[in-house]
Amino acid sequence: MLSPRFRRYLPYLAIFVVVCAGVAITETVQRMVSDRTYQVRRIEALGTIAQLRARIESEINSVLYLSHGLISYVTIYPEVEPRQWSELSREIIRGSDYVRNIGLAPDNVISFIYPQAGNEAAIGFDYEKSEKQWPAVSKAIASGGMVLAGPLRLVQGGNGLIARTPIYTNPVSQGRGEYWGLASVVIDSDALFAAAGLESVINGYQIAIRGQDGLGAAGQVFYGDESVFDAPLVEMSIEFPNGNWVVGAIPAGDSEALWLSKGPVRLLAYSILIVLVSLLVALVRLYHTSHGEAMHDALTGLPNRRLMLERVNQLIGLHDRTGLSFALYFIDLNEFKPVNDHYGHLAGDELLKTVGHRLSRVIRGSDTLARTGGDEFMLLQAGVDTAENARIVIAKIQQALSEPLVYRGKEIQISAAVGYAVFPVDAEDLDELIRVADDRMYTAKKEYKALV
Repeated sequence: MLSPRFRRYLPYLAIFVVVCAGVAITETVQRMVSDRTYQVRRIEALGTIAQLRARIESEINSVLYLSHGLISYVTIYPEVEPRQWSELSREIIRGSDYVRNIGLAPDNVISFIYPQAGNEAAIGFDYEKSEKQWPAVSKAIASGGMVLAGPLRLVQGGNGLIARTPIYTNPVSQGRGEYWGLASVVIDSDALFAAAGLESVINGYQIAIRGQDGLGAAGQVFYGDESVFDAPLVEMSIEFPNGNWVVGAIPAGDSEALWLSKGPVRLLAYSILIVLVSLLVALVRLYHTSHGEAMHDALTGLPNRRLMLERVNQLIGLHDRTGLSFALYFIDLNEFKPVNDHYGHLAGDELLKTVGHRLSRVIRGSDTLARTGGDEFMLLQAGVDTAENARIVIAKIQQALSEPLVYRGKEIQISAAVGYAVFPVDAEDLDELIRVADDRMYTAKKEYKALV
């Protein structure tokens, strides 16, 4: 059998289970929505980044393709004449909007540059003597192919890419041939990226690119915010000869789709859960309040007759399992009506509360004291198995009530007629138990009246 204390808190346990279930369901749905939103956004981002990558690769390769003609020409005609060089360079630059200048460096010394205007100082520049540029040049020579350096800040202003390609003459069937020198093409990276449609935010995605000098994931970030690569939604490689860049994307700021993946599900679900739990708690409290009022006397706060009879039945059931005896006492106040008539109902109420308080002080915590009528009380005590023990309790009751009540400066005498019945000595069911206790109480009442 569940204890009364446990039964009292059982509804709150049920509410706790509801809360746990609500949180679990909310987080499961939230995770599903977030996963779906993530996948949708990732597919969208892949499409956006794939288009951007294709445009950048196309623009870079179109410029590099133009430089192949220059390299092929020098390979066949290593003794380049200035007039031929100028005509060929003019055609290459005319074919591209991004080429800033073209240079040739036989034996790694710049001897030809186009256009010359603004670039005269570069003539005679020896790459091998430049600590800053020689590593990239030596990398190109070692690879035997084009190496793309940058983006870097150009002396002429703006940002640029430098495509350096080693040139070999007298090619042989096995090997590269004889190293002649270097061809360099300076590309306006700002113009190239603008033509490719590169922006810091594209279609709601923040863009960043890393891999300066073609180093891929190992290179520095040269476009956008480095934090994009902390947890990128997508990454893609932009490929070009002997190197690559990595472009990454994340949702830009608090985009609508990002908010939708985090906000409304929890906001709506937890709002509903809070309202539901509040209603359940209010209902439980209302039930306990109404149940308490239905089971307790409003004036004294003691259990009423209904609750008393429930507990008597519980002890009868407990006796069937354990053999525990108990006693039931009927307590009826003497001369209560004259108190109401002479001093008023407020005095009568004060008398009843005083009786309840005094009796509560002389009984055990496990006993049940109830007010069952106007001037009637009942006391239930487990463990009392003889009439002698019951009479000892009655004596304590009489002693507790013997002191007068002082009400508004006047003494009001208190006395009571008490009857008892011991279960199962005097009765073996509830009705018989009540009858025996009631009869003995009336006998005590008659004895009191005979003495008055």
